[in-house]
Amino acid sequence: MVRSRRVLVAPFLAGLLLVSACTSDEAGSAATTTVGSAAPSDDTTTTEATVEALDTSALGPYAVGRRTVTVTDPDREGRALTTDIWYPTDVRDGDSTTYSFAPGIEYDSDVAIDAPAVSGDGPFPLVVYSHGSGGLRYVASYFTETLASHGVVVVAPDHAGNTTLDSFVGTADEADVIARNRPLDVSVVISAMLDGSADAEITGVLAAERIGVTGHSFGGYTSLANGGGVEALAIPADDRVDAVIAFAPAVRGLSDDDLAAVDVATMVVSGTLDEATPIDPNTERVADNVRGRPFYRVDLEGATHQSFTDVCDYTVLLRELPDIGDELIAFVDEFAENTCDPDVLDVGEAHRLINQYAIAFLLAELSGSSAAQAVLDAEDMPDTVSFTAR
Repeated sequence: MVRSRRVLVAPFLAGLLLVSACTSDEAGSAATTTVGSAAPSDDTTTTEATVEALDTSALGPYAVGRRTVTVTDPDREGRALTTDIWYPTDVRDGDSTTYSFAPGIEYDSDVAIDAPAVSGDGPFPLVVYSHGSGGLRYVASYFTETLASHGVVVVAPDHAGNTTLDSFVGTADEADVIARNRPLDVSVVISAMLDGSADAEITGVLAAERIGVTGHSFGGYTSLANGGGVEALAIPADDRVDAVIAFAPAVRGLSDDDLAAVDVATMVVSGTLDEATPIDPNTERVADNVRGRPFYRVDLEGATHQSFTDVCDYTVLLRELPDIGDELIAFVDEFAENTCDPDVLDVGEAHRLINQYAIAFLLAELSGSSAAQAVLDAEDMPDTVSFTAR
């Protein structure tokens, strides 16, 4: 099931930019698991404590705020990155935040509120999300919003030169330039969040020593590059990063040595029907080489490359527009790589499973949540999930 969203459209630009939004490269009930208790004293016997697994597939205890800022890197000729920040807030009532492809082409979130005050419950971990090639900073709002609701500040830049708009207007950079810019973009965004230049109020509630990086497709490359560096491009690992998640990663730009240099907690989540970045060789190379521990591999049976994005929401939005022809709808449906078809894993279920395992991993590693760890330690997994931990 896709989220219902109010859509505001300027007909003149609707066709072009809503199509461009598509060009980016809730499971089961809570389980329980048994974990060992602390070492007993001399006059006690060993006991076991039962920890109920946190439902990380659903929204957490916080309301979610969203702000959009510009982060500038003076070391790269003032490179400007439009950046979204989702964050925990105690404010429950407010105007919905609006995701805007261009003035007049926009839709309202049914979760995030526009720029409320940040919660005072911090400090909160910081997680950066890196979109896929030709994508958008908010193309995985199902993930970024839900993660923020569990008490995490989530930041996502548009990688200038590799966005949807760049692809359409001919301003896209060459692949080698993009491969270098992406991990540097993530590092400069982390710095801007920590030094207050992005948003001083949110900086005040950050746990600077608890940082994760996630990303889809080329963003998966980006997260692994930040975790281990890219030797051929002379890009070092960002040693502030404590955990990485690669969603359907494209790892052609990373050598086996680069992957072996990733020595932080790592998760890779992939779809068995992904033809853009297939499991073999992409996920297999990550699993074979990454040395970071713990390491988790989650393969989703029937998921495609775009199962990790909001693309099916966009196909629904197009059908709600009064003046969109069948040809355009068919084009977007084809781009969706059959993600929205009934014979693949339902995209709502895919999003639920991605949130369940990815958010549990981040909360366990960055917040020390035993209830989140219980999700990863559970013996019973859905039939659509192949799960490996080491």
